Amino acid sequence: MDKKIILIGGFHEIIELCEEIGYIIVGIIDNNLKKSFMGYPIIGTDEDAETLYEKYGRLPLVITPDLPYLREKLYVKYLNIGYKFETIISPSAKISKSSLIGVGSIIQHGVNISACVKIGKFVKLNTECNIMHDCIINDFVTIAPNAVVLGRINIGNKTYVGANSTILPDLIIDKNSVIGAGSVVTKNVLGGILVKGVPAK
Repeated sequence: MDKKIILIGGFHEIIELCEEIGYIIVGIIDNNLKKSFMGYPIIGTDEDAETLYEKYGRLPLVITPDLPYLREKLYVKYLNIGYKFETIISPSAKISKSSLIGVGSIIQHGVNISACVKIGKFVKLNTECNIMHDCIINDFVTIAPNAVVLGRINIGNKTYVGANSTILPDLIIDKNSVIGAGSVVTKNVLGGILVKGVPAK
């Protein structure tokens, strides 16, 4: 591929995924790391974003953090400066030809996306999660490893779906909700709340 990118956040899983696909990681913007990470230079912090644009603005960004609200905050900041964004899809992901993937999303190893699914922008689908037919996964959602989202579910913006959880068909999950790890969701989740357990409450 030999396509150059900049990472927002030094996250080893995403670095390895980008390497596997064949991206060239020119550098990482990170507020906490110093000098280099996994052999890649730390080129600055979020405070340096405008200055860095002069040198790196032609390169697309990959926003790596798991937290939905943080991805949205970073997207707004860098979009307003003028940066563009890259969508990262593992070669081992299985994606139906009738599904749509929004810009800036990250789809990791072993993810399954079934027919007629709509994935919004800057969604993060973690390892081995399963999104079944006719689901709508809205912007900035994170779905953790091994979660199962069954058919015709609508998950609102900035929701976090925990690892090994299951959401049963035909449900609405409001924006800003959190589904606890290992939960089984059997009814709509309204009001942007945390639910957990079997069944989730």
